[in-house]
Amino acid sequence: MSGMAIMMMLLFIVVIWGGFAFSLTSLMKHPDETSGQLGDAEYATDEVLIAQEEAK
Repeated sequence: MSGMAIMMMLLFIVVIWGGFAFSLTSLMKHPDETSGQLGDAEYATDEVLIAQEEAK
């Protein structure tokens, strides 16, 4: 492998693993249960949504 190929490989390893680490820390700070359009709405709990599915 040439020096340029090794440099590009290391660059993209850092980019990919850095994005992975960033997404993990972001998910830990803002879990799925409190993110998105529904967020903390009282009608978006597991019990309410399961009851709606069973009613169909």
